[in-house]
Amino acid sequence: MHLLLSLLIAMLIIFWRARKKAKRAKTRTAQEPGKEHLEKRRRDTRRRQWALALADILMLRNGLKTKDITLTFKIDNAKRQQLAQQVKKELGLKEDLDGGALRGQVADILNHWPGGVGQTPYGFYDQLAARGQVRDALAFDCARTAFLTRCIAGLGWCSDEQAWLVLLLNAQRAQDCFSSWEDYATAYVRARQIWLELHRTPATVAGRDLQIVMQYLEDPFSHWRALPWNEFKIFELN
Repeated sequence: MHLLLSLLIAMLIIFWRARKKAKRAKTRTAQEPGKEHLEKRRRDTRRRQWALALADILMLRNGLKTKDITLTFKIDNAKRQQLAQQVKKELGLKEDLDGGALRGQVADILNHWPGGVGQTPYGFYDQLAARGQVRDALAFDCARTAFLTRCIAGLGWCSDEQAWLVLLLNAQRAQDCFSSWEDYATAYVRARQIWLELHRTPATVAGRDLQIVMQYLEDPFSHWRALPWNEFKIFELN
């Protein structure tokens, strides 16, 4: 009788432990998709931050915030109007262009983004190529493409999907062609010096650009310090 009772208790304990183990496994299985989803969102957020960070120096120069990962600009109407006129000029668009005509021309610009977004002074890329500064030209183009594309989206002239496609592809070419944020930034400054020369800008401005870039590289709170250069691919087909 005592043996039978002991066996029954042992069976109950085994059954209870088995049920508890199965419940834990089921909970773990249910949590895994959630964890995978959160990890995917984290990776996606960092890729987008990285893509936008290429334009940080230009954003700061134009009085725009760099911390927001969304493409929406939280600026007043006066600043928005000023930025719109500036971007239209950079893109070579008429000042009075608006509505569907504006969005149509912007869509065409974004579709041909590898050829360059925005106008450049005559001979700019030729001079850089003649001096063997092809990588400098690319750094300048990556920064400008990131900045103008973000502005286009922030002003509501294209969809976020259009903008992110250009931003992420642009970021991937930068990641493939440079070895670090410092490598990218110093190449940009060298190209910017040629740009300023063609615009007959005082040499002191070029020196100030280098100083600003170096300060941002050393800023512990900047994206260039927070985001690793090549820890993960920026553009991935999922």
